This record gives sequence, structure tokens and C-alpha cells, in this order.
Amino acid sequence: MKALFDTIKIYPKLIITFLIVLTPLFALSLVMNLYGSASVKTEITNSMLSKVHFYNNTLENEFTRTIKIMREFAGYDDLDLLSNRTEIMSYYEQRGAIRSLQKELSVIKNSSNYIQEASVHIPAIDRTISDDNFGVIRQDEFEALNVVTNIFESPFIYWQNRLFISLPYPIKSNRLTPDFVVDIEISIPLLKNALLQFTSQTAGNTMLVNFEDGWRIGSDEPEGILKAIDSVIQADDTIAADLHSVTADGQNYLVAFEQSKVLGTTLIMYERERTVLGPLRQYTVWFWMISALTFVVILIVSYSVYRLIHQPLKTLVRAFRKVEQGNLNIAFDYRGRDEFKYLYTQFNTMVQRLQQMIKEVSEQNFRVQHAELKQLQSQINPHFLYNSLFILYRLAKKSRDENQIRFTKYLSDYFQFMTRNSSDNVTLAEEVQHAKNYVEIQKIRFAHQIEVVFGELPPAYAGLMVPRLIVQPLLENAYKYGLEKKETGAKLTVQFAEQQMSLLIRVEDNGGYTDQALIESLRKKLEAQDAGLETTGLINVHRRLQFQFGSRYGLRIDQGESGEFQVTIRLPQTTSM
Repeated sequence: MKALFDTIKIYPKLIITFLIVLTPLFALSLVMNLYGSASVKTEITNSMLSKVHFYNNTLENEFTRTIKIMREFAGYDDLDLLSNRTEIMSYYEQRGAIRSLQKELSVIKNSSNYIQEASVHIPAIDRTISDDNFGVIRQDEFEALNVVTNIFESPFIYWQNRLFISLPYPIKSNRLTPDFVVDIEISIPLLKNALLQFTSQTAGNTMLVNFEDGWRIGSDEPEGILKAIDSVIQADDTIAADLHSVTADGQNYLVAFEQSKVLGTTLIMYERERTVLGPLRQYTVWFWMISALTFVVILIVSYSVYRLIHQPLKTLVRAFRKVEQGNLNIAFDYRGRDEFKYLYTQFNTMVQRLQQMIKEVSEQNFRVQHAELKQLQSQINPHFLYNSLFILYRLAKKSRDENQIRFTKYLSDYFQFMTRNSSDNVTLAEEVQHAKNYVEIQKIRFAHQIEVVFGELPPAYAGLMVPRLIVQPLLENAYKYGLEKKETGAKLTVQFAEQQMSLLIRVEDNGGYTDQALIESLRKKLEAQDAGLETTGLINVHRRLQFQFGSRYGLRIDQGESGEFQVTIRLPQTTSM
């Protein structure tokens, strides 16, 4: 880890150190804020769940007591007489039994604030008896209430926007005529008003829902919140009581609910989150505002560090990189009076000294290269000169012919090019033409003993300025060390090829000069930077090309595809010379 940190630049190190110092403080503040928020939210959650549980128990106790009274009422003797023994009762006995039942029904009605009407339907006399009414049974209502329900788990019957608790007696299969049906109609307005009282101190609402039968009693809220709550319960119908946060119609709600196994209903209390958690959210907003302010302070400090330390240091590093790349035309004027003033001043002094030293070395190298070129120009091979003069002597004995004319012309051009001292650089076309003159002279000398294939120079490179005598020494090397000793089948090839923004001039001969160890030795000499090496021939050409065009260019010695000795000159596509 330490090694990785050491590789990071100074400015990121400062920022990381600053963050390491502040992060624990920020983390502690964040934990405290989250802990406080969680505690408050837990209290709110427990409060809502407690209220829902209390109100749900209140409803369960209220309706359980009502159901118990209904079961007791179903055992009255007068009710049994009217439903099974009316044929043995006189008119006055029937009237007395009915009045007695009405009194009991009145007691049942007054036993709870939620009861709107208490009635009993007796098919034997085709009458419906209530505390203040005595009339014929309504068949549709009787059929709706003659339903066998689990009175201890789901006692309610919702019919025509009315809510009932029904008790057929005795309990038979649905739709079979019982002796009588006791029913209590729950007052929906009274129940709704009671539910509103549960949340009278808050901005929320309460409703009683039966998801199985699809009815609900409560305030007229949008259907969206009911669907959201239903989806929560349907996702895990084993949840008896819980608190959830749901979104409905673009609003977030806290919903507390509890399912009643006694009534088969779910009591739901919901409030808008922004109402309940408003103060808590305000504290959170303040916390993040302070965090944002802290972040701004960090940015200001970081920017100050950047301006005072990192920017001058970065500029100095960039300057050193430019010096590494060979650019010495840089200087800085630092206006400050701190430690960077001294560094910038010493850097400018160092660059000036380097420029002076490079200038002196370049002038020295140029004088050395110039002297080497003059030396090479003055080294006219005596062997070649004597042979050429002997040929000229033999031709002179004969009659005047085209061979003598051409040979004399080639020889004249050759010596004129070799002895011209006006410029160290010539166009590549002139250099190639000089090499062709040399080859033509050698053709006459060897009388078609050596086959020569000389390619055409691409026109785009004809005007390229190159050092003098870079092709002809390679041809001379091929004749001297290879082709002169070969009696038959000798071949010399000069080819031009464009490759990767460069021009390649390949000189290849089959003179048998292909020993791999010798080729490796020549390669090492070309790559060596020792100024004390021999500076004639291939090495001289290679060094002059690198001096003028750079280390990417120069000579390369290889073994050709057919196993022949091959020397390749690499020249740039363009030059500013």
C-alpha cells in the first residue's frame, strides 16, 4: 500500500491526506444524523403501529360483544315459538311474543353506537321484526343475509352499500330456509365518523378494508393509495401488522395496518410522509447543507493548494519533459518570491548551459563529419583508377566507337561528381544518377560478366536532399568484396520501395558475402557509437545519414530472401533541408 501511495503525484497526495483527515469527522456526523433520524422514525413507526393495534382491538371487542349478544338472542323461547309453533299459539300470544322480541332487539340496538338496526326474519310467519317495525320479509334482503359465514373470523356481509352481521339459525347450508335469521345493520356513517376520530389529531386518515370481498369504509381518498396498500399486502399476505412507505398519485405515504383475524378486515392508518417526517427532513436538509458547505471549503483549499504549489510544480515538470524530448527553447519568468523562484532561475540557467554545450558538440561533430566526407572524396581507389585507365588505353588502340564515347562520358561524370566540393548535400536524383554512372563504368569493365538490375527512383523522392556519396559506396563495396571474385552468374540489384512514410533503397548482390557471423559483426559496428571506429565505407554512410536525419534512418544489413547479401538505406519521406 505504501509503495502504491509513493507512486501518486504530490497534489493528489495532499488532497488524499486532507480527505483522510476530514472523512472520519464527516462519517461520525453522518452516523449521528442517521442514528437520530432512525430513532425518531422508529418512534413514529411504533406510535402509528400502537394506535392501529389499539383501535383494531377496540373494534374487535365491540363487534365480538355484539355477536355474543346476537347468539344469546337466538336462544330466546319467544323466537323459537314464533318460528316453529305458531299453529298452537293464539293471536294474543303471538302479539305478546313479538313485543317481547322488539324489546330485546331494542336492547341489542342500543348496546353499541355502531348499530343502526337490529332485526330478525322469521319465514314461518313471513315477517321481519325490528325494535320499531313489523312487516313482510323482503325476499332479496332475506336471501342476501341468509348466508352461512364464519362469524368468528369474517362476520360481515356487504350488500347494496350496507354492512350487516347475520346469524341464520339453526346453521344450515347456504340458501336453505332456516328457522329465522338474526341480523344487525352497522351504521356506515357512524363507523366512518369513528374512523375519522382515530386520526383527528393528525393529517392522515383511517379506513376499514375487506380485501377479500372488496369493500372499504373510510374517507374518500384516491384509489391509488388503496391499490398501493393492496399490492403490499398481496406481496406477503402472511403479514398481520406492519408499517410501509408507499407512493400513490405522486405522494409518499406512511401506512400502518393490522389485519383482524376476528373480523376478517384490515384496519389501515396512513399519513403523508412530509407531514409526519417534515421536521426530521428539515434536520437532514441542514445536515447536507453543512456537508455541501464543507465540500465547498475543501474545493477552495484544494484550489489554493493547486495555485500555490501544484501548478508551479506541474509547469516545472512539463519543462523537464520537454528538455528530455530535446526542446531547449524554453524559459520561465516566475513572479513569486518563494522557493519556486530559486528553482525556476536554476532551471533557466541549466537550459542555457545545455544549449551552449549542445551547440559546441554539434559544431564539433559537423566539423568531424565534414572532414570525413572530404577524406572519402579524396580516396579514389587506385585499383579502380588503374583498371579504368587500362581500358581506356585498349579502346584508344581501336577505332572510334560508341563504347569509347560512353565510357569516356561516364568516367568524366564520375570524377566530376567526386571532385565537386561546392555542397555537402545533393538531390537524391543526382546521387542515384552518380551511382548509375558508376554501374555503367563497371559494366564496360566486366563486359557483361555481371548482371545489373537498377530500379527506377519514385518521382516523389527525386528532390529529396541527401548527403553526397551514400549509394555509390554500397555498390563499390558489392563489386570489391563479392562480384569481382565471381566468374559467372554474378548479379547486382538496386531497388526502391516506399514503406511507412520512408523510402527504402536495397542494394543486393550474390557474391557469397553471406556469412551470418560476419553480418552480425557489421550490424554491431553500425549500432556502435564509438567515434574511434573506422569511418570509411558502410559505417561512414550510416553515420552521416543518422547525423542528418536522426537515429531512425541509416543503413541496415540483412540476408536477402534468396540468401544474398543485402544493404538497405532508409530515408525520410520529406526533409526540411
